[in-house]
Amino acid sequence: MRPRRRAFWLLAGAATLAAALYGAYLAASAAVRGAVLAALGPNAEVREVRVGLGGLALDALHVRAPEGWPAEETLAAERVSVAPRIVTLISGDAVRIRSVELDAPYLSVRRTRARGLEALPGLAEGEPARAGQDADAAGAAPLSIGAIEIESGVLELFDATIARPPQKLRLEQITASVHDLALAGLEERSAFELEAVVKGRAHDGRAQLSGWVAVAKRDSDVSIELRGVDLAPLQAYLVEPGDARVTRGSLDLDLHAQVTQGKLAAKGHLVLNELELASGAGLDKQFLGVSNQVLLAALRDRGGRLALDFTLSGDIDDPRFSLNEALGKQIAFALTENLGLTVGGLVKGVGTLGVRGGEALGSAAKGAGGVLRDLLKPGAQD
Repeated sequence: MRPRRRAFWLLAGAATLAAALYGAYLAASAAVRGAVLAALGPNAEVREVRVGLGGLALDALHVRAPEGWPAEETLAAERVSVAPRIVTLISGDAVRIRSVELDAPYLSVRRTRARGLEALPGLAEGEPARAGQDADAAGAAPLSIGAIEIESGVLELFDATIARPPQKLRLEQITASVHDLALAGLEERSAFELEAVVKGRAHDGRAQLSGWVAVAKRDSDVSIELRGVDLAPLQAYLVEPGDARVTRGSLDLDLHAQVTQGKLAAKGHLVLNELELASGAGLDKQFLGVSNQVLLAALRDRGGRLALDFTLSGDIDDPRFSLNEALGKQIAFALTENLGLTVGGLVKGVGTLGVRGGEALGSAAKGAGGVLRDLLKPGAQD
């Protein structure tokens, strides 16, 4: 009888332990539910939340946008699957999650001169829990996520720095992953990879991004690759009002950008393919700081393809720094060099060089006394 009794007690103990572990797991998963809902903010709506052995599942997630946001929603997804860490689910005051999977998510992002890039404003601003929300949600612990996986996603960027109403850029068929995301503070590095289709007016292109970002510290290291992207929707980033408008063309771009303590340093390679300008653009018009007369001749000579190398630098915390203007001027400078309008031959070519290209060259030559910049100012040739 003794062996049977021992076996009975072993089985009973195992069953009790399993029941206790299962109860603890469900309780911890409920804590994760509260932490997730609290992190999403008071505008989040979910059709159904299910807690089970596989983790937490949210069906038909929708996060309404606050007043003044350029889209109706900041975030949406057909389904969100959350897999918590079973052993270290709750460690101290932090809720730890192994992975989050989003099926067909939508994210809207806004860019303004005053605040830069903004996404999920309710989460970022730490809005209070909505009235009537679960008590555990209202006092939910900080949330950290090991990995976020995205399939068939859509992202819309509304950029108010280049147009009013904001210019909309849309990415579709997004496959992406984010690693090591701590939502409390956003001070640690979060690595990411992304592939997507860039929607265009005449045709679509492709994009690949990878790197890491520490949001709170404003540090990042990002590599961007664009292939066959329709240039027409992007021209506002390159040309100024009054410049010749693009009717056809594609863009390839390789860019490596680093931000350290708010200081930007970037190197890029840009290729313009099959560029066509609006028929009404006369030869007195400019594109990328160069007169149409020079640019169209160069395109004919080079089979409709122009390749440029450029650099970017600046203090992103300086309110006088504009990434759009810096990019336009540096590309204009690279284009003038590419077309043979170098500093050595500048005086000879000054009659056909655009003002914007002249400003870029003058800035580059400032260390030599800024004489060239003065030559290129309006009225300097009179």
